[in-house]
Amino acid sequence: MVEVWADMSQLELQLEGPSGAPREAETVLETENLVKNFGGVAANQGITIRVPARTFTTVIGPNGAGKTTLFNLISGVLRPTSGRVRFRGEDITGLPPHLVARRGLARSFQITNIFPNLSVFENLRLAAQAQGRDSFRLLTRADGEAFRRYQNTAARVAEEVGLTARLATPAGMLPHGDKRKLEIGILLAAEPAMMLLDEPTAGMAREEIPGIIALLERIRAAGSCTIMMVEHKMDVVMNVSDVIMVLKEGRLIAQGAPAEVAADPVVQEAYLGGGLSRAE
Repeated sequence: MVEVWADMSQLELQLEGPSGAPREAETVLETENLVKNFGGVAANQGITIRVPARTFTTVIGPNGAGKTTLFNLISGVLRPTSGRVRFRGEDITGLPPHLVARRGLARSFQITNIFPNLSVFENLRLAAQAQGRDSFRLLTRADGEAFRRYQNTAARVAEEVGLTARLATPAGMLPHGDKRKLEIGILLAAEPAMMLLDEPTAGMAREEIPGIIALLERIRAAGSCTIMMVEHKMDVVMNVSDVIMVLKEGRLIAQGAPAEVAADPVVQEAYLGGGLSRAE
């Protein structure tokens, strides 16, 4: 169930998270005055952001703030009404999702997207193969160098996400927490420059969440991939984030290091003034 705050005390108790992102780091993602209208409803209103490479940015905000819409615009699921998206210096505004993914930007969704009838290993191997020249070559030689490379990638990623013991398990038979790990593994197997994670702990039991936090911390510590995440659970947000961005009613109202955002009166008003209550 989605969690929100009744007060800021939960946030204030967790200010030992990572410090803010370096100012001079290479920029991997930028949006400029990004707008998305659905009829008379403005889901995103002039959002301009800059995400430095090899950092962990989390987007938070009340339900309906426009967080998933922002991810949809960045990843090509939706075309913006106006504004631009640049990834690794290239204008990718309006590119379809498969071309965005080809450029090294991988994305997960609130609902798990896996092949339930394929094994964990097969899910990971297909993800690795999808970024290679053999993406659509169904009769790829099983003893070829490329195929062995995809297999090695699948095995390596399975170990990284803690699923080595379940390689032969049909993905649909996994517990929900392991399905979430597999989904993150599918992104990692494509060796992206950046990952967009849309509520990676959604639907997880409380006891499963520390495992996801540990996994995200390991990915962050490796430093090879930039991560941008939408998340409601503040224990996750405060443990892994370098930078927090806050959306409200489609607008970016604050951004900064976790401690700065927690102390921002505008952010406090966005939650306290909105009459939010915490759902257990």
